[in-house]
Amino acid sequence: MKYIYTSIALLLIVSCQKVQKDNTGDNELSILQKADIPYLKGESRKIFDAKPSEDFDNYQWFTNDHCFVTDHNGQLHWFGINNPYPPEGKELYRYHPYLGHLVSDAAEKNWKRLPFALDESKGTEYLGAPFVIWHEESERWVMVVETLLEGTRRLEVCWSQDLLDWERTNKAILPDKLWISSRDPHIMKGEDGKYWIHIVSTGNEGIKQSQVLRIRTKDFESFEDPETILGINDNNFATLIESPGLLERNGLWYLLFTYAHRRYTETIVVVSDDPNHFDYEKNTLTTLFGHAAKIFSYKGKSYISSCGPEDRHYFSHQSVSIAELGWLKQQ
Repeated sequence: MKYIYTSIALLLIVSCQKVQKDNTGDNELSILQKADIPYLKGESRKIFDAKPSEDFDNYQWFTNDHCFVTDHNGQLHWFGINNPYPPEGKELYRYHPYLGHLVSDAAEKNWKRLPFALDESKGTEYLGAPFVIWHEESERWVMVVETLLEGTRRLEVCWSQDLLDWERTNKAILPDKLWISSRDPHIMKGEDGKYWIHIVSTGNEGIKQSQVLRIRTKDFESFEDPETILGINDNNFATLIESPGLLERNGLWYLLFTYAHRRYTETIVVVSDDPNHFDYEKNTLTTLFGHAAKIFSYKGKSYISSCGPEDRHYFSHQSVSIAELGWLKQQ
């Protein structure tokens, strides 16, 4: 019996030492080792056709940057770039007359097309990437979208009571402080109670690199100066990254962006314990399949989307697809 008690005591001592060692090791883990790794579960499937209807016109259609938002009745909305390939005499990436709008009660099916959210087919013929969020303070929906103001691409705020009718402000956000290539907004409410608008740009603080910037606002009327939360020294003339998105999970922050000018469907994930700073060189966690990917949750599931392409030489798929999103916890 004495030997049994002695064996049990030794086992407990060894176990305690192992727990202490593991706990010490946890504290020494790098951010990359602590992070959960996102991945696509199963197939990425098309959820609707890019073209409004077969008889709408004689052109092939495409999609590009977009967003998902759930209304107060639980219906899921999609807003995004949705256009025909340019007819003769029009330019690719310049002929963007429509902002598409669809709704569904099931993320993977049942999508119904509504009238265009915005239509510039008889105006500037340009509408860029939109992002929509509920503005709690004014109890309205707010959209930030790239438009053509006085002949220059700028970010503009639009408002809606019902996600159907949108009122434009026709005012540019920080026109004297944002490079003209600033685009692809992502919006979330930050820890400071302000709304964080994330965009891609270059030239902030005089540095010509691919950047993700944050602009803080409370009312979408006045805006704080842009701050760089990620910079990549990969160019000297324009941003080469697109479509940023930010989320928090278990105390870490995950910044996603498309590296479209390297690979069209390459979405990079960089992780940080500080939402104000992301290190591309040291803390790139993984690469996901998808262009202009958006992560959203609906009816208890998380999804990741992809869209496009805005280029004819790609085969057959110019619409939007989604896959269920999983997270791999590292050992």
